[in-house]
Amino acid sequence: MVKWQTKAFQQFSVLVWSMLLSNVVFNITRFMAMPFIAIYFSEKLNLNPSEVGILIGISPLSSLIFSILGGRLGDKFGVHRMYPFALIVPAVSLVGYIIVPNYYAIAVFSVFAGVGWAIYNSTSNAILAIHAPESHTEKIFSYNYWGINLGGALGPLIGVAVIAGGNYEIPIGLFAFVLLLIAGTMLLLFRKTGAILQDHNNTEEKKDTDAKGSVFKLLFKDRTLILMTISSFLIYFIEAQDDSNFAQFLNGSFENGIQIFGTLVSMMTGIIVIVQPIIAQYIDRMNNNVAFIFGNGLYFVGFLSLFFLYNQTWSWYFAFALITLGEIIVAPKKQAIMAKSAPRHLKATYFSIIYAGGNLANAIGPWIGGLLLTHVGVNYLLLLLMVVTAFQCYILINANQSYERLSKPKQTINEA
Repeated sequence: MVKWQTKAFQQFSVLVWSMLLSNVVFNITRFMAMPFIAIYFSEKLNLNPSEVGILIGISPLSSLIFSILGGRLGDKFGVHRMYPFALIVPAVSLVGYIIVPNYYAIAVFSVFAGVGWAIYNSTSNAILAIHAPESHTEKIFSYNYWGINLGGALGPLIGVAVIAGGNYEIPIGLFAFVLLLIAGTMLLLFRKTGAILQDHNNTEEKKDTDAKGSVFKLLFKDRTLILMTISSFLIYFIEAQDDSNFAQFLNGSFENGIQIFGTLVSMMTGIIVIVQPIIAQYIDRMNNNVAFIFGNGLYFVGFLSLFFLYNQTWSWYFAFALITLGEIIVAPKKQAIMAKSAPRHLKATYFSIIYAGGNLANAIGPWIGGLLLTHVGVNYLLLLLMVVTAFQCYILINANQSYERLSKPKQTINEA
């Protein structure tokens, strides 16, 4: 065990491990505060659910609108420079939630927070992609995925304990403080490791190699990027049904539906926290196409079992366990392909475009699923998700083939 840990630390740079650790701390404090922000708005401003919903929706809508531009800013000015800025903006907005308890002011703060999150999502993944050893990219993104879900498991529990006395400002303020702390610490580390200088050299290289307007021509011609963006939409479309339509169906179909849904979420998070570190040790040895077929096959079998047995409680646990295992395999492989295929000076832009596909799915997925659930029943929703899963598998295999065709010339050059 000690030998494996030493080997792992040698494989990844200090900067990579620092990013992974900061993401764990980020997500623990994020899940301490954000799941309870709706309650805070309701009690602090005395708002009704629809008014709270508007405030909650402003930030992701802002992220969707600003996502591609945020990625371009990261590549233009340097991802290591923009990463701290992307944390400071939401931190200021969170402080604004506390000290300016006004509906319209909070709406403005939410817009800026969404802008910050858009830049953060693209620059954070771009930094990991830039500094990850190519042979271990899947492993690094698998660890990062595990850290996100570890935060999702621990954060709400800590948050409930902190706000037991009814003080919702403490988790929000603590999250803001952690964002500023991470921004300052990583900025110092970027300077010490020379990452900021790499940004400067990368920007100069981009000026020499890219003619005006050529960036977007390149993006529209990149088949791997287009297919991965479609895949991002599809996988987030599936996930968008969990907290919205599946939660409503369980609540309306079972006497203890809310408890069942809560247990399902806890089970899924538990599976990821326990199984992900194990999968991470072997995922970079798995063939991409095999991983996509097997992972999406687990999705498909899960939805198929629900299609026939949706009125049985145990079938929901069985299905969600399979879907979670499929996600553990598919998600890191997807991110690794995108991290490797994106040009170094456009990695933030590439990730921002992919996240735009996911944000669009989160925006319309619950609405489309809700229409099916309301008018024709859960069977048709599950049937749609099976079709989406099969199509996602097809898209990912084609994206991988496109990536491999492009990477072969690079491998030939390296071997020569």
